[in-house]
Amino acid sequence: MTPYTTDDGAWMAWQFNRPHTGDGMVQAFRRRKSPFEAARFKLRGLDEGAMYAVRNLDAAGEVRMSGRDLEEQGLPVAIKDQPGAVILTYEKVNGAH
Repeated sequence: MTPYTTDDGAWMAWQFNRPHTGDGMVQAFRRRKSPFEAARFKLRGLDEGAMYAVRNLDAAGEVRMSGRDLEEQGLPVAIKDQPGAVILTYEKVNGAH
């Protein structure tokens, strides 16, 4: 989702998608000198007409977003710690938007 870099001011993220099961995960890393607390990452390989439940493994609850929004607008990710990391999972839920 981002190019590989060793820049201390960068974010890095990658997606593990399982289209046959309709789920996957995103790992995102904020490096120690990054001035940005949040970023958006465009996901790939989703069903644009489906809704997805997105969960942060470090927080309670979920957010529902359409596959189209996740691919076009991107998944919003916030990391307050420098350096910091987050794992988000997503899963297709019944019904289209």
